[in-house]
Amino acid sequence: MSQHFFPFALLPVVFFVGMIALGITLAVVGARRRRRRTEALQAYAHARGFAFHLDGSGLEDRFTGDPFGRGRRRRAQQVLEGTVQGRPFIAFDYSYVTSNGKNSTTHHFSVVSVHLGAFVPLLQVRPQNAFGRFFSDAFGTDFRIGYPPFDDAFHVSTNSPEFTADVMTQQVCDTLLATRQRAWRFDGDSLLLFRAGQHEGGEIDAVLSQAVHVLGLVPERVWARARGEAGPTDGVTDAPV
Repeated sequence: MSQHFFPFALLPVVFFVGMIALGITLAVVGARRRRRRTEALQAYAHARGFAFHLDGSGLEDRFTGDPFGRGRRRRAQQVLEGTVQGRPFIAFDYSYVTSNGKNSTTHHFSVVSVHLGAFVPLLQVRPQNAFGRFFSDAFGTDFRIGYPPFDDAFHVSTNSPEFTADVMTQQVCDTLLATRQRAWRFDGDSLLLFRAGQHEGGEIDAVLSQAVHVLGLVPERVWARARGEAGPTDGVTDAPV
């Protein structure tokens, strides 16, 4: 009776070929997924009357603060641009790469910027979780609202306690408590909203609705003061809208 022996010397070759095949399969699947997502965002933009741009080159350098300025190979893609309830906005995927010398990691963020129509101080509201702790508090000072449910759920930093006290009303706090997966930042003439990952078209509707609702809760006197006391000469750059 004959015996068949597997040539174990070929194991490294089989493993290598298998890894190549797996890599090709993953690349093909990833490309198809990206194409389907792009088509879905294009359809969403068309249905809403928004503009869609696959490439957002330049946006990666328009803003400061986390997550911007980190890592390398910074990219802005899948850009949606339009107006909601009279406010211009722009939404895009932002990514960058970090490495530890052996392995590289690509970090993805959904970014939504809503134009304020006025220049305001820095105010950052980040959730008290792993995602929120990613955002540094390198500017201003910590600010406690004095509303325990909110102070337990979010961390606030600002360079204007007066502006923060005016903006963070009870209604604003309750609205933010309803969705805790995003970080918010008032910066210059923009309200920026961040979350980890990549957004879908339907999600943008909800984010824009919440952002506009929050802005509507801010007392008009705050906007009037901002329009009268701040401007480009104060060293704040325009939002890309």
